[in-house]
Amino acid sequence: MKRIFHLADTHIGYTAYRRIEEESGLNQREVDTYDAFRQFIDFAINEKPDAVLHAGDLFDSVRPTNRAISFALRQILRLSEAGIPFVVISGNHESPRLKETGSVFSLFEHIPGVHAVYEGGYETVELDDMIIHAVPHCDDIEHEKDRIEPVKDHINIAMLHASIQVDGKPVFVMGDLNEQVVSIDNLTGLDYIALGHYHRYTKVRGDAYYAGSTERFSFGEVGEEKGFIELRMHDDGTREVIFHPLRIRDMVDLDPVVCEGLDAQMIKRAIKNRIIECKPDNKVVRLRVLGIPLHVYHSLDFDEIKRLTRHAVHFELKYEFTREEAFSTLNTSSLRSLRSEFENFIDKYTTNLQIDHKRLKELGLEYMRDWEQGD
Repeated sequence: MKRIFHLADTHIGYTAYRRIEEESGLNQREVDTYDAFRQFIDFAINEKPDAVLHAGDLFDSVRPTNRAISFALRQILRLSEAGIPFVVISGNHESPRLKETGSVFSLFEHIPGVHAVYEGGYETVELDDMIIHAVPHCDDIEHEKDRIEPVKDHINIAMLHASIQVDGKPVFVMGDLNEQVVSIDNLTGLDYIALGHYHRYTKVRGDAYYAGSTERFSFGEVGEEKGFIELRMHDDGTREVIFHPLRIRDMVDLDPVVCEGLDAQMIKRAIKNRIIECKPDNKVVRLRVLGIPLHVYHSLDFDEIKRLTRHAVHFELKYEFTREEAFSTLNTSSLRSLRSEFENFIDKYTTNLQIDHKRLKELGLEYMRDWEQGD
C-alpha cells in the first residue's frame, strides 16, 4: 500500500487585521498560517507517508517576506531530513506575471527529496513506482494539462492548481483576478488528481479532490473544516481518501441583528447580547446589523463594544442602513463635484495649520482648471 498526503493553499506569509501575537511580535494571522503548516509537518514526520504533494499556493504572495521563506524552508527541510519526498507546484498567488521576476521556488532546487514545479509547464516527477504529473499555474494550463500521459505499470497522480470546468462552466472558483480554469473531463487512466486553489475540501469526482486550505481566510469559509487528505493506494488498485482536520483558530459569522421592528434600546441590547454570547476572545468574528436607522447608529456606545471585543483577534461590525437613509446619504455626499469636495476639505481640515488657506485654495482650483482644459 502507498500512502500519499495531499495538501494545498497554505498561504504562508498571509497577514490580516491588527492583532499582534505578544510572544513573537508578529501579525497573529500570519502566525496562524505557520501553526497550521507546522501541525501538518509534525503529523507527516510521525506518520511517514510515501510522499507529500502540495497542490499550489504554498506562499501567499510572489515575494514572500524573508521570515515566511525562512519558516517554509525549515519545515520542508524537516521533511527532507525524514526522507519524505515533497512535490510542490506553484499556484496563482506565488506565480510572477513576468518571468524575469523569478520564483521563490528556486530556493528549493538543491534540497534532497524536494521537487518544485514552477516554470510554467507540465513536468513529471518519478518517485519509485509513482509518476507525479505536475501542472503548475500557467498561461496555457489547458494545453499543459493535455500533455499528461499515464505511464503503464505505475501509480499515476496528477497535480493541478485551478478552478475546474464542469459541463463547460467554471466551478470551484475563488474570484482571484489571475485564477485559471481547466477541464479534467479528458483526464482518464489516472489513479488520483490532487487539486489546489479552491479552499474547501471537495470531492470533484471519484479520483479528483480539492484538499482545501489549511486555514480560513475569509468569512465565506466559516464553518468549514480545514486540513489535508491522506490517499491510500491499495495493492489491489483501489483507493481510499481520508480527510484529516487541523486545529485552527475559530472564525464566526454571527446571526445578523435585523433592526426592522426594533426600537433603539432593543437594537443596542441585541448587538451587546450577540457579542457576549459568542465569547469573542481569541476568535475572528463578524456581526452584521441590517437596516439600522442612521440616528440609532450614531447613538451606539462604541467604547463599550470595543471593551467587549478587546480580546478578539478581529471583531468586525458591518452595518447596513435603511434603504431610504442610504440613498439620502448617497445623494447628499457622494455626488458632489471634485471642486466642491476640495474646497470643503481646505475649509474643514486645515483650520489649525499655519498656512495661507486662500492661496492654497487658489492653487488647487487653478490646477483643476488646467487639468480640465488639458494644459
